[in-house]
Formats: sequence, C-alpha cells, structure tokens
Amino acid sequence: MKLNLQPSISSPQDLKSIILEIRQYAHWFSQYTVKMRASDSQPEGPAPVSQVAATLIKESSGKEQPSQKHLDDLIAGLEALETSAPRITITLAAPAPGSLKKVLVQWCREHVAPGVLVDFRFNSTLLGGMVVQYGSHVYDWSFRRQILNARGSFPEALRRV
Repeated sequence: MKLNLQPSISSPQDLKSIILEIRQYAHWFSQYTVKMRASDSQPEGPAPVSQVAATLIKESSGKEQPSQKHLDDLIAGLEALETSAPRITITLAAPAPGSLKKVLVQWCREHVAPGVLVDFRFNSTLLGGMVVQYGSHVYDWSFRRQILNARGSFPEALRRV
C-alpha cells in the first residue's frame, strides 16, 4: 500500500499518534459491524477521529466503503513506515514555530525522501542557525560553530571595532 504522508504528520511522534488513533477507530469499527449484524437497533455513532486520520482512512479504502481489512492494512502500512522511514533530526536555537516546521518538512520531503520523518529539537547554545543529523552524518550550520571556527580572527575583528 502506497501511503502519502500529509505535511501535518512530520515527526515520529505524529506518526505514532495517528497509528494509535486509527487503531482505536478500527476497534470501534469492529464492534460497530458486530452490533449491526446482531441487533436491529442502530449502534452508537462513529468514534471521533482527527481530520488527518479521517483522510488517511478515506484514501486507504479508495472508492470502497472502509472495511476491517482496509483498516488493518492501513495500520500495518503505517507501522511499516514507522520502522523503515528515513529520519532527520533538526536542532535549532529556539523552538521552531509551526510555519518553519512546515517549510522544513516540505523541503526535506522534496529533496531527501517523500516519506522522511523530521524530528525537531532546540538547543539555545547554538546561538542561531541549525544542526541537521541524518543517519550518522551531522551537518552543523550553527552560529556557534562558525564563531568557533573563526576564533583566531575573532580577537582581531574586535580590535578593529
């Protein structure tokens, strides 16, 4: 099953949350179908799900009505993605606002891998810029690193001021 991650599912935590939500919905759906067969009365309405989960459920079942098999396949696909998706950790000097996260996730999905999961962290000692970790590679574009790399010329620049 080909899954397209929505931009709102950016981190491993977001993916885990969606998996749990769809599992709960699948549990409700299983009970709902049994009650429909065994009873003449109408069972309770659907379990509440987020818009993201509802869209994934709709996309996974295509034009057909959702079934237990579709839900199980969707959960299995999401769990496989959780274990196999490439991951990037981006560390910034301050907590990233939602708009910045969205732009960085979109860039990573266009240039790194379509299903990449991006974990955001912050470390105020960076002073600015960012540190990106992908696998065993670490790319340090922080201001702190630039200042440390230029520490020999830093006193000279201060003397000129």
